[in-house]
Amino acid sequence: MKIHQKGFLLQQLSNSDRIWDVELVKRLLGYYGLTGLYWENNTRVTLDELTAAGLIKSVDRKLVDLGGRTQLIFEYQLTPFGRERMIDTGLLQEVSP
Repeated sequence: MKIHQKGFLLQQLSNSDRIWDVELVKRLLGYYGLTGLYWENNTRVTLDELTAAGLIKSVDRKLVDLGGRTQLIFEYQLTPFGRERMIDTGLLQEVSP
């Protein structure tokens, strides 16, 4: 059984200092075997939800040309609160000092 999409995104972010949304979308679609603009946009909405909840934050943004269309992309980072919530819910193991 695969982890839920929000959990997958949080785990990807916990393994990186920062990561661009285009890379997160690519990883999520590959993991779940999804394709198409609908799923790309759905993943970006999920990132917006995680941001609104304070679990992740946008740390950079830029305009890029993706396949002939200009798009605003965001670089994300897991917040300390997000890491804490991941530990609370079992998505991340707490590291002992």
